[in-house]
Amino acid sequence: MKSAFVQDRFLALLRDPSGTLELDLRFWNDFLVLARRSGLLARFGMQLGDRSLLDRIPGKARDHIRAAFIEVESSQTAVRFECNRVLHALGTRSPPLILLKGAAYLLAGLPLSRGRYIGDLDFMVSREKIDELERTLIEKGWAPTEMDEYDQRYYREWTHEIPPLLHPERETLLDIHHTIAPLTSKVQPDAGALVAAAVPLHDPRLRVLAPADMVLHSAVHLFNDEVGKPLRDLFDLHDLLGHFGARPGFWSELNDRARMHRLGRPFYYALRYTQRLLGTAIPPAVLIDAAVWAPPRLLRPMMDWIFEQRFLPELPEEPRTGAAFARWLYYVRTHWLRMPPQLLARHLTIKAARRVRERFTLKSKDGSA
Repeated sequence: MKSAFVQDRFLALLRDPSGTLELDLRFWNDFLVLARRSGLLARFGMQLGDRSLLDRIPGKARDHIRAAFIEVESSQTAVRFECNRVLHALGTRSPPLILLKGAAYLLAGLPLSRGRYIGDLDFMVSREKIDELERTLIEKGWAPTEMDEYDQRYYREWTHEIPPLLHPERETLLDIHHTIAPLTSKVQPDAGALVAAAVPLHDPRLRVLAPADMVLHSAVHLFNDEVGKPLRDLFDLHDLLGHFGARPGFWSELNDRARMHRLGRPFYYALRYTQRLLGTAIPPAVLIDAAVWAPPRLLRPMMDWIFEQRFLPELPEEPRTGAAFARWLYYVRTHWLRMPPQLLARHLTIKAARRVRERFTLKSKDGSA
């Protein structure tokens, strides 16, 4: 019964909350658990408010939604303030900061920022500016997160960002990127083209990625990386495509930029699963053009199963059969895409040895107690 609810009603209600008034209290309890685990409770509450339904749902459900509103508003206030403090610290000589993900949606005033929790301040600068920017921020009070020598090297030589910075008073993480995919990844977007096409905001030091690039970044992040709220991020894509899709020339530009950045596969997956799971309106010609980047025909049913298991949240007391295995397969896939085989083998060996040491240390401490 509960698994059927997840598959048949949960996504349907998130897409169209008009059926919310038909939920009984048992379904409400399950729905609230799933929506919170997915990071979509405040977004759903915004939809209810837009339809004048929020005051018509059970009082306890309304309390949970209003608590989610407060949490989201607090996170957005923190990110706005942290962005202000970064600009203040860098001063007029600041290089252009290209805001990414939730911070970009918020500071650009995009509709999908309504009800969206934002945990970190993510932004991108050109690679030649990143060391100087890091030194300046550390001098102004931000501190690198603690990590060993191997993790430092992993970040600086192989990934697309430096180790996160954290202000000791405000505790909002800064994730500072110089491109949108790891340097060792099988996909290598054109970082220079991303910077050149970025769109200025109200402050000339702040920019966001161009619409097509913003969609592609969301796609490569969701389909090539490990993310904590995959269904929330799929809704981000759905909302971005719906918002920008009304602009003349957007779809052809999106196709062209996917080809230029060599991001055809995540572009294909973004179109396939937003339409398949969320009913996103995508012109048929765009789907036909994107089909050239589809995985081999025999592999498609497996990819559908892996991604759909990943996107659909589970009730804690009723895990779905096979979901854990699907998540493990996705974990293996992300690492395979992120590193060449020799580097991947070395990385996983070091991580495994570290876990063994940590467990041994913990057991030793427990024994001594």
